[in-house]
Amino acid sequence: MQEELNSISSLIGRLSIDENDKSELLSKFDDLQKKLSRSEFKLDRTLRDKTISSNVLNATIKELEIQKQLVEEHSMQLQVSLKKLEISFTELEQFAYIASHDLKSPLRTISNFGQLLQKNYGSKMGPEADQFINFIVTGAQHMNEVISDLLEYSRVGSKNKDFTTVKIIDIIDLVKFNLAESINETNADIVIDNPKLELKANRSSMLQLFQNLIGNGIKFSEGKTPVINITCRALKNAWEFSITDNGVGMDEAYQDKVFLPFQRLNNIERPGTGIGLAICKKSVKIHGGEIRYESEVGEGTTFIFTIPQAEMPVLEELVFDSVIVPQAE
Repeated sequence: MQEELNSISSLIGRLSIDENDKSELLSKFDDLQKKLSRSEFKLDRTLRDKTISSNVLNATIKELEIQKQLVEEHSMQLQVSLKKLEISFTELEQFAYIASHDLKSPLRTISNFGQLLQKNYGSKMGPEADQFINFIVTGAQHMNEVISDLLEYSRVGSKNKDFTTVKIIDIIDLVKFNLAESINETNADIVIDNPKLELKANRSSMLQLFQNLIGNGIKFSEGKTPVINITCRALKNAWEFSITDNGVGMDEAYQDKVFLPFQRLNNIERPGTGIGLAICKKSVKIHGGEIRYESEVGEGTTFIFTIPQAEMPVLEELVFDSVIVPQAE
């Protein structure tokens, strides 16, 4: 290219024209040469940059392909691990059910013979023997409660897995029936603000959930007349329930611990094994929801949980009538 330009410059120099015109023509040609040189430099630099960018892009594509392959492999491994975990969890639930079921028979024998000893030989073998017999009977009864609750926990979600339309008022009516004795003894009031609410849920799990939370509100009322308030509001894709009692309350620092099996934060002398809230959490989890509580010691507790829904009505169209559920007769 440079040789051609030099030839053109030489040709201009040999032209038989006015020297001023020739000088001006050569000056303009020189300017064009400089512009051409700059353009060639820019083009060369652009081509080199393009080559570098192309190499980087190709390297990135290869790296992404490698990462994609690794992600696919990890995803397959994760699916296999999840399947194994699901199988292990199912086997663990079955083991808990079988073990607990088989333990009840010998435990019943221990309890029955302990009660016979207490009945037939009580006060005949001395106070120390009476104390020992009482330990046997009380321990057997408590162990029976633990096993029964463990069986209940292992069965949560294992039956009636189908989600159906559930009427909240039907659940509350059944809870009242099951807790009729304690409701009558304490004159408990159960207040619900949306008895007409219907939602897609597992009926058995919803019954366990509401019965445990309402039952706890009655159990831990500390001599007060229990008042249980049940409210519900619609979120974007879920129902959010709040169950508030006027009981003893508990420290909010135990958000995680309180929902673990066999964790008891209140007086150990109160009845129960500490598995009720674990059942509640499991019941909520099988619906894909979350559960937590707000509380102040001595001022009652509010349990808040969500039940996700695939289809939710428009929020503005939700209209609920307040009603007080009558006490069980």
